[in-house]
Amino acid sequence: GVMEKCTYCVQRIQNGKIAARREGRELTGDEITTACQDACPTDAIVFGDLNMESRVKAGHDNPRAYEMLGELNVKARTRYLARVRNSHPALAGEATEEHAGH
Repeated sequence: GVMEKCTYCVQRIQNGKIAARREGRELTGDEITTACQDACPTDAIVFGDLNMESRVKAGHDNPRAYEMLGELNVKARTRYLARVRNSHPALAGEATEEHAGH
């Protein structure tokens, strides 16, 4: 029942490195997953190595990616993708009407 800061599942990272070393191979960029990533039913959480080709590297390179308090040059380890919004005036009315009944 104690809340702790996220460690990005360091124990899973170490276990993955040990398993790859035991098998005599290199880790792949998407091989290790965090507990929250495994539990997320929408696949909205991505974890991986930014130094190799991986889903997380593609996300970090996405122009929609941003860091919380990035303007303060905090250098956070977590990035988020901005929501895609349709700002076309002709289509904006259709989306509003479509969701009005829900």
